[in-house]
Amino acid sequence: MVRLSHRGICVNDIAASERFYRDALGFEPYQDHGVIEGPDMAKTMQIPGVQLRAVMLKRQDGPVIELLQFLEPPATGPREKRSTLQYGLVHISFYVDDIDAWAARIAEAGGTIYEETRAYFAANDTTMLYCTDPDGVRVELMKSPGEAERFSHSGICVEDIDASLNYYEALGFTPAENYVLDQGFDWLGVINEVPGIKLRAQMVRDAGGNTIELLKVLEPASFGSRERQPLNRFGLTHIAFWDDDPATTAAELAERGGYFVEEAHVTTPMIELMHGADPDGVRIELMRPISSAG
Repeated sequence: MVRLSHRGICVNDIAASERFYRDALGFEPYQDHGVIEGPDMAKTMQIPGVQLRAVMLKRQDGPVIELLQFLEPPATGPREKRSTLQYGLVHISFYVDDIDAWAARIAEAGGTIYEETRAYFAANDTTMLYCTDPDGVRVELMKSPGEAERFSHSGICVEDIDASLNYYEALGFTPAENYVLDQGFDWLGVINEVPGIKLRAQMVRDAGGNTIELLKVLEPASFGSRERQPLNRFGLTHIAFWDDDPATTAAELAERGGYFVEEAHVTTPMIELMHGADPDGVRIELMRPISSAG
């Protein structure tokens, strides 16, 4: 059985990020793994001499995030807002009851508000606004009638929605809402900061209600690497799953356009870890508990 565990974020300052996600976005302490190091971790992360701090936070409505601060070697990459046209993990999204109140908390907790992205979608009476966490991770706020305040989804910019649907099906996700926004809507250009943008947003959801948005930009073209990036690169890093039979799942995912790296496959007395990527380079981690660690 495969089940979503968490989403990973590489951060510059774990104390600052923990404060942000708790005070601004309603996450609570879940697990503190302390300092992680040693040959097994260096092998599975493919980072020689790795040493990092790892803290997990959880919202009452379910989602878990893992904050990773790399001590050795230091993390790299920009700590800036990614374009929604860039392949890979794009954002995390929340339905909120008061956008201005959430935005104020985000700013007070060390995030950034992009007021110029505030947009209104009249067809379903929805207001949207983008913010970022202290490391540039996009946080989407949405206010819509009938939607309770809650975590909504995480987004991935993909090259081929059908290929991604096929891949994530093997991880327990099935198609849900599908939004084809191919008319160059002004509001869509505002929220994405790309005038005239046309896209398709296909939601997929698992049995636990976890939702991923597969975002295919029709115009203009998406860009960026579709290769798996190092774990010690700032921003959203990976999606992790508990799996009772990771070898079988890994083989099926490879048949569906992804891959796993055998050199990164480790088994410790507590846990088995496998690392790979989806068709667009998003890191996928499969974890099998061997003892009460799970």
